[in-house]
Amino acid sequence: MKNIAVIGAGLSGITCARRLESHCNVQVFDKSRGVSGRMSTRYAGAFEFDHGAQYFTAHHENFRAEVIAGIDAGQLAPWAGRALYHKSSGLEPDKGADRFTAIPRMNSWVKYLARGLNVTLATRIINMKYSGGQWMLTSQDGTQFGPFDAAVMAIPAPQAETLISPYFNAINAVKNTKMDACFALMLGFDDLPDLGWDSLRVDRGPAAWLAINHSKAGRPKIPSLVVHGAAAWSNEHAEIDREQVLSELITAASKAANFDLSRAKHQALHRWLYASVSAAPNKPCLHDAALNLALCGDWCLGGRVENAFLSGQAAGQAILESL
Repeated sequence: MKNIAVIGAGLSGITCARRLESHCNVQVFDKSRGVSGRMSTRYAGAFEFDHGAQYFTAHHENFRAEVIAGIDAGQLAPWAGRALYHKSSGLEPDKGADRFTAIPRMNSWVKYLARGLNVTLATRIINMKYSGGQWMLTSQDGTQFGPFDAAVMAIPAPQAETLISPYFNAINAVKNTKMDACFALMLGFDDLPDLGWDSLRVDRGPAAWLAINHSKAGRPKIPSLVVHGAAAWSNEHAEIDREQVLSELITAASKAANFDLSRAKHQALHRWLYASVSAAPNKPCLHDAALNLALCGDWCLGGRVENAFLSGQAAGQAILESL
């Protein structure tokens, strides 16, 4: 059996590994302490926050089938929360496709999908060398892994660009991809009144999204709220003092919510440097058969959880067809 390396244990990387595992020996690497990527959950005492992906929709038949399987397995559930859109003209329903979340927290589903896979965590790959038709990987602590007959990078485009060969056939597509930052503000309360909504999208200002985290299925009913900063604002503030960012985001979110959110007992901020995508290759994955290398991720198709899954599937299939 061929040996395949997959760098990145988010939904895209885990999906790719699952597509390959029955045909190859697959080893997944991730720099974090756990799988899930941006489908993450942050813990602070009794508080829990889905501070990355908030929910997802399902349109493609392949992903819809996976979501149905996840619901049947007790890993996913609909989020029928009260969704409003805060516009300059006032509040209106935030309409769209059915929303789903993992239960009991957002990272649970990826952990479930990763069961049985060979996953090496807390390992940052900093170098990849291709020679004689095989790949050797080197981690930050100098450990070498390999040889591998093929490699998949399921990481954000800017991170992939630092590792891939300049001879990769889609190098320009990687370089032209634009990913945006997002600040995630996590607020925990002793008590939080009913604000009249479970999610609030905002069309202008620093705060683009507010969500009552404990309104999702399976969550502890401990008052917790997540605020996501707007992409342009997060980009502009990416390197600014964190206390200033936190203060500005709380002020903006409080205005949108018509409630003083600075009352929160717990206040924490996380910066996602590569969160959303404003310029994408618009291909399911990027694959170079001559180098036995594929790149995948939600960014290939413009963002969203569903596209992370579809891109991982496509990368796995591309590798299988080229072996």
